[in-house]
Amino acid sequence: MMELPPLQYTIDNIVLGWREEAVSFAREHNYPLIVNSDQRPFCYLVGREDVKSRWFDGVYHLGMKGLLPVPFDVQAIAIEEGRLKVVTAGNTKVMIQFKTLHLFDMDNFTQLEARELIEDHVVYDMFDVVQGSRLGEDFTLLSTGPLVRSIKFVKSNRIDRNTSGNFKDIIVRSIIPDADLKSFDFSETVVRIVLERKLKEHQIQTEEGTTLKVRHSYRHITKNNFHFDVVGELDPRIVLHG
Repeated sequence: MMELPPLQYTIDNIVLGWREEAVSFAREHNYPLIVNSDQRPFCYLVGREDVKSRWFDGVYHLGMKGLLPVPFDVQAIAIEEGRLKVVTAGNTKVMIQFKTLHLFDMDNFTQLEARELIEDHVVYDMFDVVQGSRLGEDFTLLSTGPLVRSIKFVKSNRIDRNTSGNFKDIIVRSIIPDADLKSFDFSETVVRIVLERKLKEHQIQTEEGTTLKVRHSYRHITKNNFHFDVVGELDPRIVLHG
């Protein structure tokens, strides 16, 4: 099979990253953005409601302005012969001549004289309320500990008849140190135990006065506090946004 020649671009300022900060920066300055990961910020949507996430809204507007020069599914990124080389999942190669590269996230970037040092992560654990979900208005319980910082009761998107929004599910937000991310003490099981204890403490019960029953649905992890560590001679055209 004949290999297609790489796509060629010349872009003065380009933004590389996938978090909301990168999207907002690119949109604010009208700079092209390369989304270099399939990770996404946490976003909880119900039914067919309009997308309310700043991330999706920002990417949509960048796309409408032609400021997404590379398709998603980026597999590898490197500096090659003074240009930014991007390789996508379909083995499409894009070569970009640039003046300034605004780097927010290093995902899939190889042979770079810097690294990310992550201190902690924002972790969202989604729980289905399988008994006693009819709780009325949305509300949030707050805590000061790193595990289970907040317990947010949200309109369930699992129940078709939930037009009033009275049926709830739960989003638990925690801040977990990077070193503890895989520890059982910070696992979904422990979060569920703490959640059940908090529900009892605040006497949040079913209409019949019995204990709510919850089931863990999924976990979403996003790096939170981190910084870049330059370990060699970094290309002076690269601006780190840590």
